[in-house]
Amino acid sequence: MIQWTILALYLGFIFFKGVSKARKIHSSDDFLVAGRDVRWFLLAATMGATVIGGGYSIGAVGKSYEWGILMVLVSMGGYMHFIFSGLVVAPRFREAELYTVAGYFGHRYDERTRFVVLILSLLFSVFIVAAQIAAIGSVLSTLLPSVEGGSQAIKYAIIIGGAIVIIYSTAGGLLAVIHTDVYQFVILMAGFLLTLGFIAPDVITSWQSVSADVSSKFLKWDGGRGFTFLITTFFAFLLGETFAPGYATRYCIGKTVRDTKIGIGGIGFFLTLVFPLIVFFIALYAKVNFPDIEPQQALPVVIRELHNPIISGIMIAALLSAVMSSADSALNSATAIFTKDLFEHQLKWGGKGEAADKKILKLARNWTIILGASSTLIAFLWSDIIELLLFTYHTWAPGIILPVVLGATTKERSKSLNVSVFVTMIVAVAATMVYRFTPYAATFDPAVFGVGTSVIVFFVARFFTRGLKSG
Repeated sequence: MIQWTILALYLGFIFFKGVSKARKIHSSDDFLVAGRDVRWFLLAATMGATVIGGGYSIGAVGKSYEWGILMVLVSMGGYMHFIFSGLVVAPRFREAELYTVAGYFGHRYDERTRFVVLILSLLFSVFIVAAQIAAIGSVLSTLLPSVEGGSQAIKYAIIIGGAIVIIYSTAGGLLAVIHTDVYQFVILMAGFLLTLGFIAPDVITSWQSVSADVSSKFLKWDGGRGFTFLITTFFAFLLGETFAPGYATRYCIGKTVRDTKIGIGGIGFFLTLVFPLIVFFIALYAKVNFPDIEPQQALPVVIRELHNPIISGIMIAALLSAVMSSADSALNSATAIFTKDLFEHQLKWGGKGEAADKKILKLARNWTIILGASSTLIAFLWSDIIELLLFTYHTWAPGIILPVVLGATTKERSKSLNVSVFVTMIVAVAATMVYRFTPYAATFDPAVFGVGTSVIVFFVARFFTRGLKSG
């Protein structure tokens, strides 16, 4: 009862804070990019809350339980790319006043590349929303005491959680997402730090016996899996979600370029140094005290072991924060993609003036509902979407990373470059899709393979297109 009360109060508070931002939405820019008026602290909080979804919370503790220190090292890659993005790439997005990754490709290259990125972005965003909404049910099923009709209750949890995200995202757009993300990030960090505080005395006092209680592989840098696995897995984390649509939206919303650099680069630096270690010590406690459980049950078991309904209630709210913040961010970015890239740019909807902007704002709200409801339906009917998520990661990195880095670090604009980038995107994505079905994909990550392929293809394409005139 205490857990459910804390959870209900928390969800009610988040819902109220999100919906209350509706009165501040007067234009499509307010709805899609928060009026580009976000200071660095809010930017850091919303980015941090977006990053730590179900995978980097429950999933990360589970993998740390299984891999040990190895997971600390490789998971750092999942945060380190924000340092580069914040200092190099995000300022370019902000200066150009963009909305989406596809918009960046249209701004930096040409319409062909923009259309390819539009397809990849839509695929990425919709299924990310579905995955996070499905994770709401997963969090409740693993952490809350069983209730009558438990499986049916989880279905209701998916619907209710999805509805809350859809309603406040529709009402307040990205402005609501950002302000709810601030509270979600605070609760998230508080939940993990409180859990760490409760288990720390036990870990410290029994440290001498830890090496005897866990396998030697747990405390080895490579986890006993070899240096190649360490390096390729690190790059898989580094590259898998780099410049993802939900993150790219944050590149565009800082009040100034300075706010953008500090907010995004700063949160990347903070999470790289802090969060993997918090996760590791929680996993270590679970490994010592519960050596025979399923890895994914590590965090739920530790929370239940605390025997403190208030702390466990806060932790459940923290994990829902992680999931909901990732869901609302992906939903907002999907709306921006449909509104700006598909309808306004490709289909030429809208126009100029206040009336046209109101039309775009209405369109954005309608598509937030449609996309959110579609993703909730996918989560309700098909909760096992891991393969689809891996599919989106493996299509995203090979096609996106090299062109974005090139665009941010070079000034060349030419027909030769545009053709080379287009060919690179098509060939690298296609090659990665074929590679996924080979036996090598189990040990050498497809995302890393795809990015490496894109580098080779790009230089070959540049050689054959060098005679094309600038355009």
